[in-house]
Amino acid sequence: MIKNKKIKNATVTVYNGITFRSKLEAECAKILDEEGIKYQYEPFKIILLPSFKYLGKTLREWHYSPDFVVFNNIIIEVKGFPNDVWGYKKKMILKYIVDHNYMYEFYEVKNKTQLRTLIKELKVKNNENTRSNSSTYQ
Repeated sequence: MIKNKKIKNATVTVYNGITFRSKLEAECAKILDEEGIKYQYEPFKIILLPSFKYLGKTLREWHYSPDFVVFNNIIIEVKGFPNDVWGYKKKMILKYIVDHNYMYEFYEVKNKTQLRTLIKELKVKNNENTRSNSSTYQ
């Protein structure tokens, strides 16, 4: 069995032709499909800390790829069992979004129930934004 060493207790899973880093990510993709929400999986990479040399050793960059992007500006990060550094990395991600004026909203879900709740909220918000944008142009 192939294990994903970057995510605690994660098993690489293929769903709908896409290889996900965990079963929970694959389940989330399935739920998004069932809800009719188009998504992009790990569509881009942000370099939070570039690689550098220290005492002759090269230390690797620290980067982040959002698990899912929906409605063009919503990041959904799926974290079943976060590792010890996740709290620090999350702060760096949020700081990066703020510092670079990214128009992304960041949400973290830890299970399918949280995802379903978030989807309901995002659908309402997306419908409200669609209605207000269409009324602006009338």
